[in-house]
Amino acid sequence: MKNTDTLKHVKLDVRDDIKNGTDPFQKIMKAVNNLKDNEALDLTNSFEPFPLYSVLKNKGFEHVTSRTNEGFQIIFFRDKTGNKLNKISEEADENNFTDEDLKNLAHQKNITIDVRGLEPPQPLLKIFEILENLKGDEALYITHERKPLHLYPRLKDAGYKFLTEETSEDLYTVKVWK
Repeated sequence: MKNTDTLKHVKLDVRDDIKNGTDPFQKIMKAVNNLKDNEALDLTNSFEPFPLYSVLKNKGFEHVTSRTNEGFQIIFFRDKTGNKLNKISEEADENNFTDEDLKNLAHQKNITIDVRGLEPPQPLLKIFEILENLKGDEALYITHERKPLHLYPRLKDAGYKFLTEETSEDLYTVKVWK
């Protein structure tokens, strides 16, 4: 475990956001993007944010998580290689893929998950749990009752490509691949 005591801790508590039904992802990413080399994000959350681990890992961050009486304390810090964050694109263009990407998708093995009826944040947790183990020749097909707009920036930040199809009224299929 890395000693983060030498880093200046930037504290962020998102429990009230979650309690009020507000998605804290953009607030967290803004704090992460503003971190200096000698700083770590000290995040307090009401649940363990598994999807966030993947997003920030792909941005060069490690984390240390502790369960507390109030929820979870997660400290995010840059890995030993000193990778810096790439700024998040303001445009979450879900169709940002090439014809080559589509050809590769056609040859991939399919893994499916149906997240209809799950209460937030369960769909996100289940999706990223599968994505963490997704092999290069596999694609995840997600069935959802609505277009998952909050999922797109997380997928993009984690380095995934995706395509959404409205298969019928109130039914969407999201294809996700590396």
